[in-house]
Order: sequence, then C-alpha cells, then structure tokens
Amino acid sequence: MWVLGINWKWHDGAAALVDGDGRIVALAEEERFTGVKHAWDTYPTRAVQHCLAQAGITWRDLDHVAIGWDLPRLIPWQDEQRAELYTALFGPAAAHGPGPELVFVEHHLAHAYSAFHASGFDSAGVLVVDGAGEDEAISIFAADRAGALTLKRHWPRAYSLGAMYDAATRLLGFGALGAGKTMGLAPYGNDSDSTVLAIGDLVEGPGARPGPPFDWPTEMHYNDFCEQWMSAMTDRFGEVTKPAEHLDADPVAVRLAASAQRTVERAVRALHAETVCATGSPAVCLAGGVALNCVANGQLPEPVYIPPFPHDAGVALGAAWSISPPRRPALLDSPYLGAGPRIGGEVDALREAGFDVRELTPARVLDLLMDGGIGAIVEGRAEIGPRALGHRSIVAVPNPAGTRDRVNTLKGREQWRPLAPVTLPGHAPRLWPSQGMRELYMVGTATVGAYGREVMPALVHVDGTTRPQVVSGGKAPILEGVLAAMEEAGVPPVLMNTSFNGPGEPIVDSAADAVRAFTRLGLDFLVLGEHVAAKRGRQL
Repeated sequence: MWVLGINWKWHDGAAALVDGDGRIVALAEEERFTGVKHAWDTYPTRAVQHCLAQAGITWRDLDHVAIGWDLPRLIPWQDEQRAELYTALFGPAAAHGPGPELVFVEHHLAHAYSAFHASGFDSAGVLVVDGAGEDEAISIFAADRAGALTLKRHWPRAYSLGAMYDAATRLLGFGALGAGKTMGLAPYGNDSDSTVLAIGDLVEGPGARPGPPFDWPTEMHYNDFCEQWMSAMTDRFGEVTKPAEHLDADPVAVRLAASAQRTVERAVRALHAETVCATGSPAVCLAGGVALNCVANGQLPEPVYIPPFPHDAGVALGAAWSISPPRRPALLDSPYLGAGPRIGGEVDALREAGFDVRELTPARVLDLLMDGGIGAIVEGRAEIGPRALGHRSIVAVPNPAGTRDRVNTLKGREQWRPLAPVTLPGHAPRLWPSQGMRELYMVGTATVGAYGREVMPALVHVDGTTRPQVVSGGKAPILEGVLAAMEEAGVPPVLMNTSFNGPGEPIVDSAADAVRAFTRLGLDFLVLGEHVAAKRGRQL
C-alpha cells in the first residue's frame, strides 16, 4: 500500500509518502523547490513529484491521497475540485476515473498523528495549538499504539493563541508567519515591560471575562479576526514607531512582543498540565504552529516530544499516518527527508568563477573556521521544517561575540536577532541543562551556563538562553566530523548553526540553490558534497 499525504490550500504546502508499514519514504515542502517561502496558495506539485520519484512509483500506484484538512467543511467541494487537484499533482490523465481514494483528515487530528507517531512513545497526551483548524484553535488528544487518537478537549477558534501572536507579529512589521522574529524580540523586555493578555479562562489576566476576548463567527476570515487583536493591542500598547532594525530600542515594540510571548508561555504551561490531567499520561507531544515557540517549549517538564515539523507542512505526514501508521513505536529516524542536492556541474562552475576548490576533509573546514571564516554546509537529503539541522546550514565558530553581528549582516537579518548552537552529545551538558528530545531539532530553549557563556558568547541571547541542537549517530556526518575535529584539536566542539538562506527566502535545497546563495551572501566557504570551495586567500 502507498499513501500520499499533502498539505494544500493556504500555506506551507508539502507532501509525504508512506508505505503500508507506515515507513516514511519522503517528506518535502513545496517552498524548497519553488524558492517561494511558505508556498502560499500553491499546489505541492513538485513536492509530490519528489516523493513519487523517491519511491520509484507513479500516481497510479497510490492507494490513497490524504489531505491534512477537512476541506468540505471549509470550502464548497465537488468532484470538479478533486479533478483540479489531481490534474495539478499528477497530470490530466488523473483528472477522471477511479485513481487513488481522496481522504480528508481533520487538521488538528493530522497534526496530532504527525507528532505522536514520530515520538516513539507507547502512549502520550498530544497537545495541538495553532492559528486554527476547521473549528478549533487548541485540541488535546489521548494517543496509544492500540487504537486511534481520542479527543479529550478542544477550544474553539476564538481562543486562538496563534492568531493573537500573529497579530502582535504583524503590528511589529514582520508580516504573516514571521512569529520567530517576535519570539527573538520578546526577551528585550521583562516582567515589568509586559503583561499577560487575558484570553478568557485559558489565560487569566487584567480584564478577563468568562469567554474569549473576541468573537470568531464561522463566516469570519482569519485576517479579520487578527485585525480585532491588532486594534486592541494598538489601543493598549500604542504605535510601533521604529524600523525593524531598531525594534529592540522601541519601548512599545518590546512591550508588545514581551506581552504576546509571556501570554503564550503561561498558556502553554497550563495546557501542558491540562493535557497530563486529561489523558493520564506524563508524556506529552506538541504540534501546531505554536509548538515552534521554543521559549515556551523550553519551560515544559520532561518527557516532551516535538517533531521537526510541528507547522502545517507536518500535517502531510500526519494525514498519511492516519491511514497507514507505523507498525511499531519508534522515534523518528531522521529529519532529513527532503531532496538530495542533485550536484551537477556546480563544482566546476565554482572553479571557473575563481574559487579554490579542494576535496573535503574535516581538517580543511576546521582551518577555515578557525581563520574566522563563515561558511555553509550542503550534504545529503534536506531537513524538513523551518530549522536548519546540519544538512543546509551556515556555520561559524561562536567566539568572539561579534560573530553574531557578522552573520546577521551577511544574512540581512536584524542585529538583535539571536543565533543558535550545535554540539556533540558529550559536550552538551557542559553548555546547558539537557532539553531531552527537544535538542534534536532546535525546538526548545535552555539557559546557558557559565562555561557556555565563555566559549560561545555569540550564541547567548540577551536573556541568557539559547536554542540548542545536538547531533549524533552519523545523521549529519560532515557537521559531526567537523565538531569531532574541533574536539581532537582541543577546541570546544560547538558551532553556530543557522539556516542557509537569504532574507525572505526558504532554506536552500539543490546544489544550484546553494551556489547562488553562497555567492550572493558573500560567505567565505561552501561545503558541497565531497568538495569545499573557498574564496581566494582563504587557507585550504
């Protein structure tokens, strides 16, 4: 059996393919192929093509196509829509006739499947928090391997933490789906600079009332609901006046970001406790866009699991798993489920462009890094999700502190935005308290200890925290090899790790993408498969 799962209709279009045993063949985001971040209103056509090619099958071999939304509840749905969808994904021949069965999976249920089956837990509570599903903004499920997920409680869309946070993000000028920037700005405030925003009995605060603060009737568009929050926030905090580069010095912007963040943190802690109580399980999985809030995640007690794809792209896999779940409980084997770099003539083109190109060795990369170089690593299949995890990463030695400013400048980021570290398992306990499985995918923050502040000052945020990643097991061999070479050389084996992309772009996917980004950003070196290319004058 073959099941293709997709996320389609609004943003973060994606496709996942699983077999009859629930094994993941591929999971890819459409943005990586088109170069348009979040792939708004786009059929995941190229992501689907990648999945089918990875398995060596065609659409005719598929038994089911599962969508991570119950679309007939949201939009008029007739056979014509199915024909348009199948034509876009598979070609005109698929428009009519039997073809694979089309299955609609409730959005929060798809989120929940994606998190639970990736966790390896035998049983768990699953908390889904996002902008909105079909009718709900928050859901709690009980999950075990013996049967389907059971809904324990849900909150309607009017309680949307995602929409509240999105409203703050838009007022700050970051636009839709720019919540990561709001999270980075929030620590420039403190408790005296912020307030908890009342959301009925979900989060109590000044002016709380029994129900949600605003109505969200069925016919109201998501953006109109956000507008209600934006108007209330402007009345409460005032106007943001400084540009993005200087928002850390804008008292209104800092209060706004800190208040939205503090509200999410309090709500997620309370919802985690409710999940444990409602399901009777101490193990909790999180999914939904709000589960990308690594600061809130970092405050939760173990055991917690958050996949590398808690955002909407992950429902492609969850929808597929709702039909063909894994036979045995097992932790997600690898986040590297996208396309390979597809290296062609790029290495020769780098030579012709005047770059020094040599065979890759960890020692050569270490020399470049220790010489102050900032470079990128591209190897193997791309990681899924918004966080670079070593296969499409920009790396640098995180000392001195000014490295953060250099990297932010190269990437066109605001100078106040934080960067994150990656290290080996044996060294992580010296840098920060364990974050458990949250360290696998950069989905939780931790407070940095004194030694960590000494050896990686460029990666410690203004509040003393960082968003760590630990790599092991040969999953990212080039990155692991460089870290091991650092350790052998007596250098603290920790590197800055940030996504390999420019402003407003998705993470690079192919070798051609990588070469374009490398030259456009002005990086010092590029590791591309088995080769390393460096600017003339850089020691190789």
